[in-house]
Amino acid sequence: MPILRSPGTDAAIKTRFTPEQEAMLNEIQRGCFLFFWKDVGNPSGLAKDRHKGPVSSVAAVGFQLSSLPIGVERGWITREEGERRARQVLTCLLDRTDNKRAGVYLHYVDLDTGGLSDTGYEVLTSTVDTALFIAGAIPAGEYFGGDVKTLVARLVAGANWRSFATSDNGRLSMGWEPDDPKRMDGPGKFHPLQWGLASDEERLIYFLAVGSSVPEHAVDPRVYMGLDRVIKRWKDLPPHAVSFQGTLFHFFFSHCWVDYRSLPADDPSAFGIDAPRIDWFENSRRAVLTHRQRCLEQRGRFKSVTDRIWGFSACAGRDGYLVPEIQPNVIDKDNWYDGTVAPYAAGASIMFAPAEALDALHAMRGLKGPDGRSFLWRDPAEGGYGLVDCFNLDQNFASDDYVGIDHGPMLLAIENARTGLIWKLFMQSDTAKRAVARLYPAK
Repeated sequence: MPILRSPGTDAAIKTRFTPEQEAMLNEIQRGCFLFFWKDVGNPSGLAKDRHKGPVSSVAAVGFQLSSLPIGVERGWITREEGERRARQVLTCLLDRTDNKRAGVYLHYVDLDTGGLSDTGYEVLTSTVDTALFIAGAIPAGEYFGGDVKTLVARLVAGANWRSFATSDNGRLSMGWEPDDPKRMDGPGKFHPLQWGLASDEERLIYFLAVGSSVPEHAVDPRVYMGLDRVIKRWKDLPPHAVSFQGTLFHFFFSHCWVDYRSLPADDPSAFGIDAPRIDWFENSRRAVLTHRQRCLEQRGRFKSVTDRIWGFSACAGRDGYLVPEIQPNVIDKDNWYDGTVAPYAAGASIMFAPAEALDALHAMRGLKGPDGRSFLWRDPAEGGYGLVDCFNLDQNFASDDYVGIDHGPMLLAIENARTGLIWKLFMQSDTAKRAVARLYPAK
């Protein structure tokens, strides 16, 4: 069944915020921005993977680079400062040879040098983390222009996506691992799994791969259109294309950059593929509202979930990194991880469900602990970065860590909901224009 634009989605797109709402969103964004501005390596300028971690991740760097135009436009840094940081970060990663293979970058790199890390983290060139890096770099290139744009063009051209196609159907491997974790110039092996589901991570990878500036590196658009579209629904709610686990970031990562509002439902049949047409903005709105309803069903089971507070997504929980499993999903099971809520899940959903997201953010911003102090807000004036990564009232737990790929989408999504800035910058790029032309051919 096709997933087509609904009146409710059209209305959500037209949402405008009151001055009071704008003020709250501004302070949340500023907290996120300061993480990417202050928690960086020296002399690399690379954003940390997470506040308490010893490494950088190129995915976090992607969100960092997209944060810079926001910081300039909001008056938190000067244009010169933003341009200098963008140049510093891009040069650091581009000029090394020990952090990539065929233009696909290591998931984790040394925080200070941008090269191989000796911290014990996995040594794997990652297609999804490289996609987040490149997608995040593109708005910085478009905004600052000049040598920053030239550096981003090098980054885009360098990614040989096709060399990671390890199956007959052209699907891309999740990564490549060297046999010797201390060397990137020797033999190695591809990750045995390929990206094959039409979820947000996959679509971003293939969108960029289809839009490559180098024909020999590009992926056929039929590979994108041939990703598995698994349609399910919860009870009587509208159906949507689900992800493997149903964790909420699976429905907003690509939307941080790709403006699906402006695109029609895609049409696999135009490429000879029998699969349903999907308006991906509509799909994510349905997924978010379904997810919120699933959360509301847990009221009384978990203290952290209320009429207003909701949102489960990957986060730095009390006992380690959590990736919740929430139906409807491919695996047909739930794992709520004892009710650990991630504020960024609702925050980044503001693009699709602004009223519901705003209500959740307002409730979380004002939540008090037993001592009467804010339980979830860490004041940037006191060294904090705004809303915590996650919390669990049953465990009396509020995370003291921050994660780049959590704070990043909340920052970008709020900006897109307010001004559309990152959408505009990304979609005006040659990469996005090529991808759209190849994936949405004119009738």
